[in-house]
Amino acid sequence: MIKLINTGLLLVATTALMAEAPMMKKKIEIKSTQMSTHGIVTKQSFVDVNTTINRLEKIIKKKGITLFNRINHAQNARNTGAENVENAQLLIFGKPAVGLKMMSKDPRAGLDLPLKMLAYKAKDGKVYVSYRDVSFYGEIYNLEGCKVHNKMSGILNNLSNVITKSPEDFKLFLENNQGKKSAVK
Repeated sequence: MIKLINTGLLLVATTALMAEAPMMKKKIEIKSTQMSTHGIVTKQSFVDVNTTINRLEKIIKKKGITLFNRINHAQNARNTGAENVENAQLLIFGKPAVGLKMMSKDPRAGLDLPLKMLAYKAKDGKVYVSYRDVSFYGEIYNLEGCKVHNKMSGILNNLSNVITKSPEDFKLFLENNQGKKSAVK
């Protein structure tokens, strides 16, 4: 318990120091990753919602992953007459053969399958990407002996790291991975 409190205090102090740090002329990309107690991972994106989701869509199509749907929550809200709705888009994707491995262990895993990734503009004006970490599925479903969820977790982590890069870093990523069969594993 004391270790948890000390870790929390360290996190608060670090956050406070970072907030007071002077702005540097050169843009430095620092990824902040948070996972909630419900397995939701959130990372800041350094590009807008559309660019973030477009990058994800392009990568998953290139990798032969099935794109099931792209939902524009903000547009759907505006269609109902809502005003001042911040941009939020959800991509639903996956490989049914891989998801079947988990569902054969516990059909309830279908509640979280296919995979979903949400990009949204938050009230603080920043863009974030959120998804449920597939490794967390082992906490809520009976996946004993099934190892694909841990591999899928790594793939989602890598995907989210790539799609949230700044334009400069994304360009470098593309240049460094040009011609490689699988840049995101």
